[in-house]
Amino acid sequence: MAQLIYASKRYTENPMLSLVVPVYNTPIHLLTRALQPFIDQSYGDMEVILVDDASNSLDHKELQALMERLKTSISLFRHNHNGGQNAARQTGVNNAKGRYIAFLDSDDYLDPYEFNKVLQTMHAVPADIYGYNYIYIDDTGNELFRHGMAMQKSEMLNKHEAVRKAAQLWPWIFARDLFHADSLYGEIPVGEDLVSVIPLLIRASSIYGINAYPYHYVCNPHSVMQTTSASDRLRITQGFDHLMAVLGPEEEEYQPEVEWQAIEHVLYWEPRHILREQGPFPRTDLQQIRNWMNRTFPRWCENRYLNTDSLAHETGFKLLVSGHYRIYRMINHLRHK
Repeated sequence: MAQLIYASKRYTENPMLSLVVPVYNTPIHLLTRALQPFIDQSYGDMEVILVDDASNSLDHKELQALMERLKTSISLFRHNHNGGQNAARQTGVNNAKGRYIAFLDSDDYLDPYEFNKVLQTMHAVPADIYGYNYIYIDDTGNELFRHGMAMQKSEMLNKHEAVRKAAQLWPWIFARDLFHADSLYGEIPVGEDLVSVIPLLIRASSIYGINAYPYHYVCNPHSVMQTTSASDRLRITQGFDHLMAVLGPEEEEYQPEVEWQAIEHVLYWEPRHILREQGPFPRTDLQQIRNWMNRTFPRWCENRYLNTDSLAHETGFKLLVSGHYRIYRMINHLRHK
């Protein structure tokens, strides 16, 4: 249940873009940083939607004072009970008026110059989805690396490649009519973006990649992504079960790409995160996910991207996907001595 708590007087009736910002106990200085472009500039064709997911340490007076500083239309919805990030995003989607919807995590931020490039492109080039590049930074502001789907030039993207590579919701802008009432899956602590974005990409008729870097993703060592337990990490298989149930027979042509995502995340990334910790060896958990993989994708060893993707040729990837967990952990331990 969500209540409308605040709506600014700067009302935009039919905005081009709704920016949804889920908030849960976000320190006010970080939320100010996230909203700074909309304090500095009036975006007349946009609305910002904050969704407070039942925060218990958010100063509501400070938040209201912050919202009143915005020169762009803003509204605030509040949940009575905490439902998780995707539940907050879904509330934003359900209340959005924009033709398109984008997402911004409340501890990340946008570069206004690069963001303006994105808005200009949206006016010039029609598409169902727009993708842009992003910069990973550490919590002191130092750039770690850059990534994205359009790092060389702006162009229409191949849908199969987008489905194969996408893992987050926030580097994309989606036409609102691609969403269903429950499009954003939120029953798992890790991987909810991945299993939510793939159906949206498959439904799109056209996807345009914009060679701009508006999004700054802050790698916080205390974030859920970094602190989730091994057992919760391996619940990503639950997310893939949901994804396979959502995809219909007409979407079977994307089976190789969905299967590759499972190989990459279930057999590589999540075990990699788990095995970097020097706790008890999670043999049973790791065997369970291999059993799941063999049941759900019985021919995954024949996936074509195991031959063509550059990640598949890395030693660490080969060790983990082949189940050589102890060797991987030993090598990783020696490297970090």
